[in-house]
Amino acid sequence: MPILERPGAQIYFETVGSGPALIFAHGAGGNAAIWFNQIAHFAPAYQCVAFDHRYFARSPSTGPITVHQFRDDLLAIMDELNIDKAHLVGQSMGGFTVLRTTLDTPDRVRSLTLSCTSGGIVNPNPTPAMKALTSASGRDTGGIQASMSQVTRGRPTLMQLYESINNFNTEFSWDKLSTLLSKEDVVQLDQLKTIRCPTLLVAGAEDPLFPEPLLSSYLPHFPAATLTEVADAGHSPYFEQPEAFNQTLARHIQQA
Repeated sequence: MPILERPGAQIYFETVGSGPALIFAHGAGGNAAIWFNQIAHFAPAYQCVAFDHRYFARSPSTGPITVHQFRDDLLAIMDELNIDKAHLVGQSMGGFTVLRTTLDTPDRVRSLTLSCTSGGIVNPNPTPAMKALTSASGRDTGGIQASMSQVTRGRPTLMQLYESINNFNTEFSWDKLSTLLSKEDVVQLDQLKTIRCPTLLVAGAEDPLFPEPLLSSYLPHFPAATLTEVADAGHSPYFEQPEAFNQTLARHIQQA
């Protein structure tokens, strides 16, 4: 079980396959295990890397967490694996990690994918569902499960799988995210013009946390960005509609 010693944390990561590096950063309701559909699909042609953010699952940590720590942990994994450049994919909270990494170290990034996330970009009007989720305590994922599509909620086995994977996060609680993004760390719209790598935004058609109109409003501020909306998906299209998500991601990274 690969563990990377980091200041204040031990970061678990895994790597499968060979080829161009494709790195996945999970959201607050998951951990590295949530990417099983993507790793199985892409490992024949790519070096797929997934990791547990600090405080999640197999990455014990101490002290507060920040998006800069997430960035530095990701870069440390890349250095450990001798990866010069990678395609970065971030889901929800993981979008904060990969966008900050892209802004601060653009020479390390081949392409950027932001799935159901603002990536920390300024969002003056969060939805009621987002306000409720960020004010939660403990580690209950009821808010995220409620953000799944109607189709997904009608599949009890899939809902149970999501809950089972989340239960690996024994040290996480929602209040730990209160230090993740300070006012100084919020990404301003004019900063996005510096991103030169191909960028894909993925929206779930039924996502109440980061709805498509919000993500579409960011598009004009990127030099080279597109948006794809996934039908019958809520906040987690990579999990709810993996075939559609994988096809969209494959096109994106192949073009990059």
